[in-house]
Amino acid sequence: MSELNTRRLLLAGDTTLDPLGRLLERSQEAPRLQISAAPYGQVYQILLNASHPAWEFKPDMLVLWTAPQLTLPSMEKLLRFASGPASEVYEVVLREAEQFAQLVVQAASRVAQVLVPTWVLPSYERWIQTLTWRHGVGPANLLAKANLILAEKFSARENIVLLDAGYWQASLGRPAYDPRMYAVAKILYSPSLFEKAAAEIKSVLRGSLGQTKKVIVCDLDNTLWGGVVGDDGPESIKLGAPDPVGECFHAFQKTLKGLRSRGVLLVICSKNDEKFALSVIETHPAMVLRKSDFVAWRINWKDKAENLVALAKELNLDLDSFVFLDDSPQERDQVRQVLPEVHTPDLPVSPSELAPFLSAMTCFETQTIGGEDLRRTEMYQAERGRKEALELSTDVDTWLKSLQIEVRATPLRRETLARAAQLLNKTNQFNLSLRRLEEESYWNWAAQNGNASYTFNVVDRFGDFGLTGLVSFSFNGTEARIVDFVMSCRVMGKKVEEALLGYAVARAMTAGADRVVATVVEGPRNQPIKTFFASKFLSGDAATIDPAHVGIPPQISLKEEVFELQPAL
Repeated sequence: MSELNTRRLLLAGDTTLDPLGRLLERSQEAPRLQISAAPYGQVYQILLNASHPAWEFKPDMLVLWTAPQLTLPSMEKLLRFASGPASEVYEVVLREAEQFAQLVVQAASRVAQVLVPTWVLPSYERWIQTLTWRHGVGPANLLAKANLILAEKFSARENIVLLDAGYWQASLGRPAYDPRMYAVAKILYSPSLFEKAAAEIKSVLRGSLGQTKKVIVCDLDNTLWGGVVGDDGPESIKLGAPDPVGECFHAFQKTLKGLRSRGVLLVICSKNDEKFALSVIETHPAMVLRKSDFVAWRINWKDKAENLVALAKELNLDLDSFVFLDDSPQERDQVRQVLPEVHTPDLPVSPSELAPFLSAMTCFETQTIGGEDLRRTEMYQAERGRKEALELSTDVDTWLKSLQIEVRATPLRRETLARAAQLLNKTNQFNLSLRRLEEESYWNWAAQNGNASYTFNVVDRFGDFGLTGLVSFSFNGTEARIVDFVMSCRVMGKKVEEALLGYAVARAMTAGADRVVATVVEGPRNQPIKTFFASKFLSGDAATIDPAHVGIPPQISLKEEVFELQPAL
């Protein structure tokens, strides 16, 4: 399914979820959703019966939001002491939780993704405080175990996501339940909780579709530290203990560091003297972030929107993957007007709220965190070294040869599946088909007779790019169709795409194909791959690859598990 399509989402619960459906459908945030809310109280019927009327909607995704006291029959008995000693009911509830989880796992094969909020008891359900967490007796202890059962059982399916509904409620600061509306219309949750749930569900869906933000652009003065360093001097800025305000900025930097460590890129855009500002970053004793934590910077007196465009070009990333953090309302307003695709939130005025605000942002949601994510900053820093080497070279071919690029082709494996699916779902610029598939769906497709999928790791003398390419085929007799041709923007401009296509055509022909075809699905951001393939087809045939126009560049060494392909001469 193309990311351009509206997704169809089915809501099912033991209470009325129509208010959530309206919020999700009316929200202008991606992805756009068409909602069907099943009648309340039909959860087990929907899970058990693939022919239930709710499935006639043909949903792509299912949100299954249930309340434990309603979905687990014995939980209500435990709360009300209605069935003998609590210890006897305890084990019955756990068995009911297992049965529910098994039904969800079975039903998950009917949709691309299932989202299940964790079980949380209403805040007004106060139980005996000395017993509620006692092992084998209390509902608080029991509910924690029941949720762990869900987590364990759901791990068998990559397309089931367990959402933290406890966090939703704890973050509100307002009532999460509405007893009056439950009595009137079986609407258990308050408008505030529905709004929070809608925002969190949308963020998870964006993460699964590769629409997460990738870059945080930070101002310096009154953003990373308190005060104006050019006026106050490094010794007078507020940063770190014992100053309370300084501790707030220190906490904000620690939160940024955490995002950097999980793969979000940090960038500086500040009106300052570059040499002086970088010196402060490197030498101030209370700085959490150092120069090595940032992949790029524009520290000058130019227009910030202009600098953001330059940064996007340098990183080879779209501006809609950027988040701009600046304390100045004027700077934020200017960026919003000139670059509306950049996410520019209003920062809290109080420094004490900066770290909590950043932690609560939903735009960095992701499905997995792998080795590629953990090394992303280092990979971009290595790219700076490559660009510096280019500036010293007399021509591009000499530069490419000096990089000593090696491309390693490997059949898709279980251990590379997560990264391959991430690449398929997150890549836009160099993505042939723009199709999005969950891990298991892609694995099952690749395992079908006549299909094949290969991953590509790229390294050079500056470092390891990681798994940055994915090519898949579908064979029909002697014709091989390239279904997926995906490459990370990190290796664009180095003729790696030529090596991947050269390998793909050679591999297909080795497998018996006498014709290799490909179709570029046009999207709003994949012009680079459209331009690349335009010169690879036979004259007058916009589908068949011309073998004379493809080959492995001599500057690149390509190795494969089975055999080594020779560079084209």
